[in-house]
Amino acid sequence: MDRDLVPAQSIAEVVPPFEWGSVRKVGSVGLGLVAGAAVLGLVATALGTPPWGLNTARLFLVFIGAITTGAAVSMRPDLWQAWALGAAAGALAVIGTPSHWDSFRLLFGVAGAVAASWAVLLFAPAQYRLPVLSVVLVFHFTGIFLATTSPPSTPWVTEQAFIRVYNPYLQFLYLRNAYHFYSPEPGPASVIVCLLKTETGTDAQGRPQYDTWWVALPKRPADVKDPLGLTYYRRLSITEQIARATPGLGQTTAENSEMLPRRKMVLRSIPLHPADPEATQYRLPQPEVARFVLPSYASHIILENTDAARAGKTTVKIYRLEHKTLSVEEFVNAFDRANLIASPYHPSTYRPFFLGEFGFVPDPDKPGSTRIELLNPQEPMLYWLVPVAPRPGGRPPGDTNTREYIDYMSIHALDTLNLSERDVDDPAYRDKVFDWNQLR
Repeated sequence: MDRDLVPAQSIAEVVPPFEWGSVRKVGSVGLGLVAGAAVLGLVATALGTPPWGLNTARLFLVFIGAITTGAAVSMRPDLWQAWALGAAAGALAVIGTPSHWDSFRLLFGVAGAVAASWAVLLFAPAQYRLPVLSVVLVFHFTGIFLATTSPPSTPWVTEQAFIRVYNPYLQFLYLRNAYHFYSPEPGPASVIVCLLKTETGTDAQGRPQYDTWWVALPKRPADVKDPLGLTYYRRLSITEQIARATPGLGQTTAENSEMLPRRKMVLRSIPLHPADPEATQYRLPQPEVARFVLPSYASHIILENTDAARAGKTTVKIYRLEHKTLSVEEFVNAFDRANLIASPYHPSTYRPFFLGEFGFVPDPDKPGSTRIELLNPQEPMLYWLVPVAPRPGGRPPGDTNTREYIDYMSIHALDTLNLSERDVDDPAYRDKVFDWNQLR
C-alpha cells in the first residue's frame, strides 16, 4: 500500500529519454547506409547493366539503413529533428532500392512522406497541431462513411466526392473491400480452375502427347488452415482481382463486334449459355489484369505445381468460375419438382469464363531467359463464358452414366483429346475431365 503514497512522477523522470546526441548518431549511421545505397543506385543507372552483386548490396544497405534510422526515430518520436532524419532516409531509400523492387520503393516513399509531414507538424507551434490532426481524422473517417454509402443509388455530391477524392485514397490504403458493405445483395464469388498441360513426348504418328491435371484455387479443406477459415477466404478474395472487367462493354462496341464472329466459329461444338443473355457472356478484363495480374497468376500456378525441369514444357489454361447464388424460390420445394437444381454446388451454378492459355516463351529482350505470356490472343473462346449447361431434355430415363448437365469447360480445356458431349460422360475419360466435387 505504500506505493500509493508516492507522488506521481512523469515518464521522463522514471525512464529518462535518450539524449539528442545519441539519437543523432544512430540516425546518421542509418542515413549514411541509405545514402550509400543511393550512390550505388546512381552508379547502376549510369552503367545500364550493373555487375552481379551490386543490386544485392543496395538492398542490404537500404534495409539495414532503414531499420537503423527507424530505431533512431523511435528513440525520440517527440523531436522533429528525428522525423526529419526519417524523411531524408525515405527519400534516399527510393533511389537506393533497385527498380524491380517497386513495391518497396513505394513503401519507402510513403514512409518518407509521412515522416516529413510529422516533422513539419512537430516543428509548428503547438496551437496548430490539434486543428491539423482533427482535419486529418475527419477526412479519413469521412472516406469510410462515403464508402459505406457509395453503392447506388447515390446522391450526386457523395458520388463526385467519392470518385474524385476518396476512392483513390481508400484504394491506396486498401480500405475499400472491408468497408464497402454488400448491399442489398452479395455479388457472386469466384474461384480459379486451371488445366495444366505438360508435353511428355510423341506417339507413333509423331503427334505430341500430354500429361494433364486440374488445379482449383482456393480449395477446401486444403486451404482452410485455421478454425475461422480466414486462410480460405483470403485466398478467395485473391480471385476477385481477376474478376475486374472493363465496364460498359456492350455488343455494339468495337471490341465485342470483333469477338462475336470468332465466338460463332465454335458455336457448333460449344454453344452459348442458354440461360444467360448473350451480352453478358463476354467479359473483357481490365487492361492491368490482362497484362500483369493474369500472367503473374499463371507463372505462380505453373511453378507451384511443377518442377523446374517440366515448367518450360507446361502451359496452363485459366478459367474464372463465377458462382451463381440460388434464389430462395429455387430452394422452396426443390426436391418435389423434377429437373430443378437443388444443390448450391451443382456444376450448372458455375459460370466459367476462359481467361487464356499461358506458357513460358523465350524473352527477346533477355537472351537465354524466358517470360510468361498469353499464347494465343486470337483464341475464339478467349474471355467468353464456357457454359456448364443443363442437358436438353434432362438425363435419359434409367441412364446412370450420363450426367444431367454438359461440361463444356472440360470439352474446351481438353481440346487435344477432341472430346464431344458424349465423351465427357464416358468412364474412360473420368480421370481427365474436371471433378466438380472439388468445389464442394
